[in-house]
Amino acid sequence: MSEKNWGKILDIETQDASAVSPNIVKRTVFGPENGFWDDYVLRHFVLPEGNSVPPHTHDWDHLIISIGGHGNVVVDGEPWDLEQGNWTCVPGGTVHAYNNVGKGDFVFLCIVPVCGDPQAKKFAMRRERKAKKEETEVATSA
Repeated sequence: MSEKNWGKILDIETQDASAVSPNIVKRTVFGPENGFWDDYVLRHFVLPEGNSVPPHTHDWDHLIISIGGHGNVVVDGEPWDLEQGNWTCVPGGTVHAYNNVGKGDFVFLCIVPVCGDPQAKKFAMRRERKAKKEETEVATSA
């Protein structure tokens, strides 16, 4: 368990998400890196006015909650409105894109499995390798 069980999202260190969109700001709120969630990652994104995340696809679902501003997600060519307070589940395997369609920042939370987040995936793999190494060391010293 994490040593700190509360905090402000904007105090969390940002992570590079430039592969998603050049100007997007990403923070991991809950995930394996901070000891809260081993299988999933809750990310906080800020997509500046006029920006978008280009069309892409992957195998996992995205669970999205809009917490500020106004955006949309276009799934298989159909726009779904994501103004503040709206949520959506983008099914895995569908082509989708995100757009800031309002004034100011579009702010949203996104939940994906660990395999869907590069930083969380890397952390989980390193932790798994470390655990296997420790198991091997214990077995060989016994």
